[in-house]
Amino acid sequence: MSKRAILTHIIIPALLISGLIIFLVNNPRESATELILTQQHIDFGILPEWEGTVTRSVIARNVGKNVLRIQSVHTGCSYAKITGPEQIQPDEAAAFHIGINPEILPADQTTATATIFTDSPNTPSVALTIVATAKRFATLNPDVCDFGNILPETVHQKTLKLAVNAPLNTSDIRLLPSNYPRLTWEMTPDPDTDNFLITIQLGPRKDRGPFSSLLTVAFPNERTLTLPVTAEVIAPVTAHPQTLSYGMAVSGTQPSLAFTLSAESPFEVLKVETPTALDVSVISDTGKQHQKRLKVVWHVPDAPEPLREKIQILTTADPLPIRIPVYGFIQLRTAN
Repeated sequence: MSKRAILTHIIIPALLISGLIIFLVNNPRESATELILTQQHIDFGILPEWEGTVTRSVIARNVGKNVLRIQSVHTGCSYAKITGPEQIQPDEAAAFHIGINPEILPADQTTATATIFTDSPNTPSVALTIVATAKRFATLNPDVCDFGNILPETVHQKTLKLAVNAPLNTSDIRLLPSNYPRLTWEMTPDPDTDNFLITIQLGPRKDRGPFSSLLTVAFPNERTLTLPVTAEVIAPVTAHPQTLSYGMAVSGTQPSLAFTLSAESPFEVLKVETPTALDVSVISDTGKQHQKRLKVVWHVPDAPEPLREKIQILTTADPLPIRIPVYGFIQLRTAN
């Protein structure tokens, strides 16, 4: 046999086998650890928030033959806390305790995923799904009182329901007064249920634009519920579009634009104030007594001055005039 054959078929394989034996002797195989949960989904059900924190437990077992170490636990939410062992002995079990504070649970049913991180190569992380539903001590339905668009100097009223779930002395419930004198409310028992009816009245309000306020219900357990109240006080007559723009117009021409005035009740146009370069006229009857359509003609001057004016319209429906800004730019004629 040649030296090359001896090296290839005998010496090199012998060296590889010897090295493998030495490695196995010096590095005996360790039994892997593994974390197993008896359940990976836990449903707390409905939790009355006035009863305080509720705790449930989940059993975890180390099915390996070495100590399993818990590196960290992430709850995945702010309303739950999880406590448990720092390590679990081989073939033994330990409990992880999950505590939920229902006072800070989100509304309705909520789900979070907690994660347990270990030093196990087989189960470096184990997920636990947590489901819970909070039952509030009291609820308002709806929880926002929105009057929507209202007209100036008008009175509006809405009714909502107050449900009290906790065992409270309901005769001690108080409605705190509003900071706005024309926002009032009162509470009466609901004849059809064990709930209460809260009637809210807004107006008359003169100022236009958005309105917002907070009303507070005070309970004998020193808890409160706040009720946002919103509205938008709009003009009795609105213009669409609210701004007119001619864009680029050629000097010496008479381009025109149109807009519509709308109201919830019949009205008439009393007066139109307009700059000398503009002519405004009612162009058609829309067939609706609460609508007027008007045409605006711009007599474009020869001087290259941009149009920055406004039209003011007084109607029988509103003591304040409607203001419509008007814009345009002039392009001079060019000689051929």
